[in-house]
Amino acid sequence: MAHTTNTDIRDQLIAHQIQLLRFSRGLAGRINALLNRAEPELRARLKARLERIAALGFDPGPDTTKRLIKTSQLIAEINRPTFKDINALIRKELVGLSIAETQFVAGIINTALPVVASLAIPSPAELRGIVFARPFNNRILRDWLATYSFGDRRRMMDEIRQGILFNETPTQIGTRIFGTRALGGADGVREITRRGAQTLAQTATSAISNGVRSLLYKKNKRFIRREQYVATLDSRTTPICQSLDGELFPTGTGPIPPIHMNCRSIRVPVIDGRKLGRRPANRATERELRGLRGPARRRAVEKLVGPVPGTTTYSDFLRDSSARFQDDVLGPARGKLFRAGEIDLKGFVDNSGDRFTLRQLYDQDPARFQRAQVPAPPLLDAPRPVR
Repeated sequence: MAHTTNTDIRDQLIAHQIQLLRFSRGLAGRINALLNRAEPELRARLKARLERIAALGFDPGPDTTKRLIKTSQLIAEINRPTFKDINALIRKELVGLSIAETQFVAGIINTALPVVASLAIPSPAELRGIVFARPFNNRILRDWLATYSFGDRRRMMDEIRQGILFNETPTQIGTRIFGTRALGGADGVREITRRGAQTLAQTATSAISNGVRSLLYKKNKRFIRREQYVATLDSRTTPICQSLDGELFPTGTGPIPPIHMNCRSIRVPVIDGRKLGRRPANRATERELRGLRGPARRRAVEKLVGPVPGTTTYSDFLRDSSARFQDDVLGPARGKLFRAGEIDLKGFVDNSGDRFTLRQLYDQDPARFQRAQVPAPPLLDAPRPVR
């Protein structure tokens, strides 16, 4: 496809999603670090509490019910400082993201346009409104954070009640909650909270980045008249996003991602070259537009802006990218396998969407590694618990 303003903006925004996904993973990692920091105290105090209840005798009567209520209150008391820190971290990072994303996307558009166009930029107050007041998946950020904290406590209490029902010891109940040391806690119910950090971080990142872009596009509707839904960011795209991929919507209307949890889709601006008027040329296009006047200049600008970009798959986009970018996204070994045509993007993940390790890929078909000249991975290349 010919290089135009519209294709350039689309491709840069698709490539930028890789950085946003890394941002969300980094944020999730910092959330989990806060959870893990406080877990020893939670584990010790909860064990002591369960031992006292066991000494008094587990029974289905009102006395045990009262003790369980106090246990829930104890968990809330211990967790309160941790989730306060988590809330502060998420709010600070998302405010920073809203500012950085505004500057980045405006820079992409300004650089790609063939003429100088002073973009209208959202104010700091508007950006904070996107972070704190714009709902995503029907809830604002404050409600998502409250649900995240409440869910952690509810799951622990469910396991405590279940353990009491089966007459388990405090140690056995603790294993239900925190898992075993052998598996790094991955078999405990609290692992759901750690995994939930990635879902929350990724969905919130998508909501803020797409919300910022939507506001930026609406403020510049004089030449951003339409937006295109692009669902090409993952080999596991959901049916709803598949159905919307490539659809065009008048600026500020229609579904704006995230439209489900872990949504990675975006909306990209479609520049209308007819609305750019007689603005002076950018430095990169000055030679092409020099000396042109009237209709001839308008036609030249429209040609440089280009039509609505055609739909593409992420695999196609990645295949057309540089080897360095492919390795940055996939890793060097997977990048070589991908370039050699031995494994496509879908082949790197299982049916549940989890990525195969290199050793698992090798065990499926060692000959692929030999043909792509990729060394056999070590036997210890195995998944690690998400922490």
